[in-house]
Amino acid sequence: MKNKIFVIGLIILLVSVAFSGCTDMSSDSGNGLPNVESWAGWSKYNDNHGFSVYLPQGWSVDVDDSGLIRVGENPIENIGDLVFMWTLVLNEQKTESDLFDEIVVLLQTFIPDLQVISERYVSDYNTYVGSVRYEEYIGVLMLSIDGTDAYIAGLTAQEGNYNESLDRLIRVLYSFDYEPGLMDPDNVGIVQMGSWADPNEGAFTIEIPEDWLVEEGSGLIRPYIDACYRVYAYSPDGTKGFIFESPYEYIFVEPTWALELSGYTQGSLYDLSGGLFRSMMVWEYLDASEYITDILEPVLEQQGAVSQGIVDRPDIVASYSELPWVSEVTAAEVTLTDSSMTHVCIISDQRQESGGIGVWAVALAYYWATTEDIELVEKIVNEMINSFQLDSTWAANEQQQVAKRVGIISETGDDIANSINSAYKMRSESLERTAQQFSNAILGLEDVYDPETGEHWTVPTGSDHYWSDIYGDIYGTGSYTPPTYNDDWKELYCPNC
Repeated sequence: MKNKIFVIGLIILLVSVAFSGCTDMSSDSGNGLPNVESWAGWSKYNDNHGFSVYLPQGWSVDVDDSGLIRVGENPIENIGDLVFMWTLVLNEQKTESDLFDEIVVLLQTFIPDLQVISERYVSDYNTYVGSVRYEEYIGVLMLSIDGTDAYIAGLTAQEGNYNESLDRLIRVLYSFDYEPGLMDPDNVGIVQMGSWADPNEGAFTIEIPEDWLVEEGSGLIRPYIDACYRVYAYSPDGTKGFIFESPYEYIFVEPTWALELSGYTQGSLYDLSGGLFRSMMVWEYLDASEYITDILEPVLEQQGAVSQGIVDRPDIVASYSELPWVSEVTAAEVTLTDSSMTHVCIISDQRQESGGIGVWAVALAYYWATTEDIELVEKIVNEMINSFQLDSTWAANEQQQVAKRVGIISETGDDIANSINSAYKMRSESLERTAQQFSNAILGLEDVYDPETGEHWTVPTGSDHYWSDIYGDIYGTGSYTPPTYNDDWKELYCPNC
C-alpha cells in the first residue's frame, strides 16, 4: 500500500503545477519541505477518527460516517474555502476514470450542485484530476488508486477569490496526516469480528461481532431434506442484529381444486411426513413486493414501525442463475422506522411449477439498529457476507449424498455460498428438489405417463391402476381391470403405484 502522506504530497505537486505561482509555503525544516509547526496563527487539530490536520484560525472539521473528511470555514454547509479527503477500499479493481465518475456521484450527495468541467489523467503522478464547480465555487478533485486502495482529495473556493485562497487550501491538504494512535474505536464504529462455525454439520464459517449472541438453531438446517441456512445474531442489548434465512418460514404451494376437495384451503398446513419434515403451507403466490406488503409490513407495523416505502431490487434478480424449472424470480426491499429504530427487510422470491403444481418460497435478509447505528450495522452485514467460507469437505460429501437421494449432482456448496454472498437469495436447487420429493406425496397426487407417447398427467392418488380413454380422460381403478369392458382403454404407467 502506498504511504498516504506520499500520495497527498503528489496531489499537492499536482495542484502546484496546475496553479503555479499561487502558493509560497515557507520551509524551515532544512530539507526543502515546509515546516508546518512554524506556520503563524495555525493550530494542530487531532481527531479521534485517526488523523490530524493543521487549521487556520476559525476553521473546523466535519467527518461523515462514510469516511468523507471536510475541512473549511463552514464544512457542513460547504460555504467558504473547503478541503476534503476520502480514503476508500474497493471491492474490485477499477480504472481511475471509472472510479472518478462514481466518486463525483457520491460527492453530489454532500455537494448537490457539484459538476465536473474538465478531467484528465496525469501519468507522471498516476493521478486522475478534474476541474469542478458548484454555485459560485470552483476547485480541483484528484484521485489516485493503488490496488484496491483509493485516495481522493479536493479543494474549492469562491471563484473570485480562488487564487488568494489557494495558499491556505494547499497548506491544509499538505498538513493532513493519518495517525492511528489517535483513533477511538468506539467513535469510528470499529467492531471486532470473530469466526463463527456452523454447529450442526460444520458446513461453513462466518465472521460475526465478537460480543454478539447467536440464537440457538442457527446454522445449516434441513427442514425439507436438503441443506438450507439460518443465521440469527444480535447485540447483547438487542438494539442491533440481523437474520438471514432461506427458505423463510415455509415452502408454499398454490391452491388447487384437488387441495380444496381434500379440505386444504388457504393457510392450511401439511404434515404428512409425521413430523419428520417441516409442514408446507397452502398460499397463493405473492411476488417479493406483495410478500412484504401482505406478510412482513403488518407484523412490524403492529410493533409501531412505519414503512418508508418498498423498492424493487433488480440487482438481486440479475444475480440468479436461469433455471428451466423456475418460472419467476422477484426481489424487493423495505425500510421501516419507529421512534428510535430502523428496520431493513430484503426479500427474494422464487416460484416454480412441478407436475402442474405451483410451489414458491422466499429468502429473508433482515437487519435492524437504532437510527444512528444503522449504517454501522450495514457495514457489519457486508463484512459478514464477504467473510463467508464453505467447508470443502462438507460440500463434497453433500454432493455425494444428494446424488444418492435424487440421482443428480447438486451444486449445494456453490448455491449456499452464492446465496449468502449475493445477499439474501434463496437456494433454488433446494426448492426444486424439495418440490420433486414432496409435492406429489403432500398434495395427494400421482404422476402417470403414456408409455408410448411419453405424455404426462398429474392425478389424485388412491388407485392402483390408471387408464386413459380415447378422449384423453383419466380414470383410476383398484385392480388390474379397466373401468369398462371395451378395447379403447390404455393403461398408464404409474411409477409409485
